[in-house]
This record gives sequence, structure tokens and C-alpha cells, in this order.
Amino acid sequence: MRGARRRRAAAALTASLLVLVATVSACSSPPRPDATIPTAATPLAAPTPLAPVGVSGGTNLIGSDAETIDRSMRAMNDLGVSLLRMDIAWPAVEPADGVWNWGPTDEVIDAARRHGIDILGILDYTPAWAANRPGPIAERPASAARFGEFAADAARHLEGRVDTFEIWNEPNGGYYFRPGPDPRAYTALLRAAYRGLKSVDRGITVVGGAIATAVDSDTTMNGLRFLRGIYAAGGRGYFDALSVHPYSYPASFNSDPHDPDSAMRMVADMYAVMRANGDAAKKMWASEIGYPTTGDLPTDPQAQAQVVVQSVAQWSQLSYAGPVIVHELRDRRSGSPDKEDTFGILHTDFSPKPAYDRLQTLIRRGVVDDEVHQRVVAAAATGDARVGGAVTPWYREMSPRGIPVVRQEYAGGAVTCARDDCYASPAPVVDYLADQRAVPDGPFVDGRQSARGIRPMTVFWTPSTGVHGLAGDMLDAWRPEYGFPTTDEYVDGDTRVVRCTNAVMRKPFGEPVRVQVS
Repeated sequence: MRGARRRRAAAALTASLLVLVATVSACSSPPRPDATIPTAATPLAAPTPLAPVGVSGGTNLIGSDAETIDRSMRAMNDLGVSLLRMDIAWPAVEPADGVWNWGPTDEVIDAARRHGIDILGILDYTPAWAANRPGPIAERPASAARFGEFAADAARHLEGRVDTFEIWNEPNGGYYFRPGPDPRAYTALLRAAYRGLKSVDRGITVVGGAIATAVDSDTTMNGLRFLRGIYAAGGRGYFDALSVHPYSYPASFNSDPHDPDSAMRMVADMYAVMRANGDAAKKMWASEIGYPTTGDLPTDPQAQAQVVVQSVAQWSQLSYAGPVIVHELRDRRSGSPDKEDTFGILHTDFSPKPAYDRLQTLIRRGVVDDEVHQRVVAAAATGDARVGGAVTPWYREMSPRGIPVVRQEYAGGAVTCARDDCYASPAPVVDYLADQRAVPDGPFVDGRQSARGIRPMTVFWTPSTGVHGLAGDMLDAWRPEYGFPTTDEYVDGDTRVVRCTNAVMRKPFGEPVRVQVS
């Protein structure tokens, strides 16, 4: 959310211990306990394609002269984007009941089409005659059904020109959804708009949400809690994609990986809610990211460039990444002390800021050309961990034992890299290693993974035996015919004990390990 309170330095990428809550699917065949675990360094995968990139700022063009509109479209063409986010604001196009004023909006949309640019149209805001109470245009409508009629009217008028609509803007923020955030009220609008749009064309894409990664306050509702409220109110089945506004400045999207209120963590948690509600196949759109170049935060244009470009690349690493839209194309008023005026990657006079040039280079490249990510992706496809799709970008942290590592979380596990060696682990093994203050030291193969912590160990896991580790004398004495451990090592009197599927291993104090095979 623009104006969010994130004061996080890039150095905060060394956050506290990962807690992974995803589940992992069972192996399709039993592991071979006598298999050898390879330890070769991780190769590089092919670069990941960049997510589609768009810009916002079309709303600011409504009412502009033809030259300004055309110049803006040419700037988008030069940048390499083909998606423009803009309001289809109800008060602007139907200022009185049944009185339509489509001209200024049509002018921008038609110019975009001439330049090969698609529109993400935001259906939002309320004319005074349709509002729940007198006040600003951000008052929510008195009738969800009437809002649905407006959505259908808009779809009919724009048929063949706009086929993707976003329902409202930041409804979990009181400023944009007066008198205050209400997921039940928003869901009523979402359902009505979905029905109205689909009644005109079943092929229309309905993007729900535009949820800001905000925290609970007097005027905002935590984005994750708001999404849960949408599902609780019956929102499932009434959006084709979900949009979020993962603002993270002055750091990039992957900052503060363990802070539940950080943009990255909240987005990952939102996607977990989508998965839990059967919407894992739906994409999430980042319909606003950005960084102002004036205000009370670090506002160096070079910082804007770095954060915007890094965030676009980091967003692209997500398995559920839809388009990412940079807010916004052009400053509303360069030099203004109000940060809302200076999110543009162009100055008001159309001269480029560094962010424009660097984003143009990234878009032309078309891929996340990042060796760390290529190594992580290769590791995710190596061994038997079956970690699924990525739910976070990669980020840096310190292991529990103070070792610098790179981590990327997946739906069914995680990849951890120490130096140039990256290894994927299923979720139960990730959690176990965290408890043991250890990091993987080899791939997960045939139910086993070597690791290093206080001392070298091997972690064993299957759904039937659970996750357990062996180290020291017990690991040296273990043989494949004993089967996988079904307990961790425990003490019985003066004897240390490990139970396996086919044997019990005992080590009395001062004596070698004794094995009783069942």
C-alpha cells in the first residue's frame, strides 16, 4: 500500500529461523535404504521467464490532451510493456443514474489499443446517487446488486476492447473503501460484479482483491485476515485471479522474510490460504508495486530503480506469479513534496528516471537472469524431495548456527544453499533440521538427507516412519536391513536407544552399539 510503514533496510535479509507450514506429498514408491546419496555441487538451471510487466497511470491520462495520451502510450511501447492499469470509475462514467459519460475514458482505452496495449480496468468507487451515505467517491455502494449492474454495463460498453477487470482498489484500506474495511461487504460487491461481467462474456477475466499488504490499524485491515474474510463470506469461485499490492520500499520484495507483516511473507501466506481453499491453480497479480522519489524515506532515484527492478525479478520467481504492475508510468508532479506525486518512472516532462532505463533492459532480456535463482531451481528438480512450486523468492538469512545461507520456500518444502551447494528438502525434513540447528549437506534421495549441525547427521523421512535423524555411533552402526528409524535417539537408563522398522539399536554407556533384529 502506498504510504505503508515499512522501514526495513536491506541488511534485514538475515532474519530469524524459517518456520515452514507447507505439507509434502508422499513418495510414489518406497525408498531404497541402501541407496547412495550423491553430494555433487548444484548446476545452473535455465533462467526463469520474467512475469508479464505492466504499468499503472492510465487514470491520470483521462481528460488529458491527445498529444499527452499518445506520448504516454509511446513511452509504454518503448519500455516494452503491453498492459496498462486504470480506473473504470463508476462516478466518472455514470455521474447520474442512467447518464453516461464514457468519452474521456474511451479516449485513453482506444489510444492504448492503437498502440497494442491491453487494459486492466478497475471497477471502483461510487457516484453520490448510488452511495451508502454522502461523502467521497470511495464510499462503498448502497447496493451490491446495483454495482453488479454497473459491471455488466461496463462490460457491454467495452466489449472487444477490455476483457480483464479488477474489482475495486485496496478494499482493506479505509481510505479506499469507506467507512472502513469489511471483507463481507467487499465479497458482496465481488460476487455481484463477477455475475454481471460473466453475464456479458464468460471469457472475461475477473481479478479480485487488490488487497494491500497492510497491517491492522485504525484505518486498515491486515491483508491476510481480509483474504480469509473473503473466503469465509463465500468469495471462492467469484474471481479468476487474486491481486495484491506488495509494497516493500525502501527494500525489495524479498526483504524481512520472517516478519508476518512483510510483503513477501504476507503474499506467501495469502497463497497458502488460496491453496487451502482449492484455488492453488489461480494466479496472483501484483497490481501495484513501486517506490516514490520524494518523501521521508530514502528517495534517491537510483534506490527506486534498484528496488523496482529487483522486486519485478523476485516476483517472477513465484510459481503463481501473474503480471506485475509498476506504479506508475509518470510522475503526477515531479518535485512535489507529496510522495504520491512521484511514484513515476518518468518525470512529469517524460524524461526517464533510472528505473525506466533499468526496467526496459530487464523487460528486453525477458528472464530472471540470476545465478543464485538458477542454482536454486536446479536443486528443486534434483533428488526426490518433490517440493512443488515456489511460494517465495529466494532470500538470504543466517542459519541457527550462524552460517550464511540462501533459502527459497516451496509448497512442499524448501531449497537451502550454503556457498554454491543447494539442496531441496521436503517440509518435514526442513522443520526437523531447524529443530536440530542444522542445514542440508546433500540431496534428499531415497528418503535420506545428509546434514551438518553440531555434528554430521543423516535425516530419514517417509510418511509411514516419520522424520528422524541418526548421528555419531548410531549412524555408524546403522545398516539398510535395519529399516528406517521410527524414533529419534532416546535414553533408557544408562542406554541410548533408536528403534527402526526391523531392529532396535542400543548403546549402553561405554560399550559398542548392540542391534536386535526383529
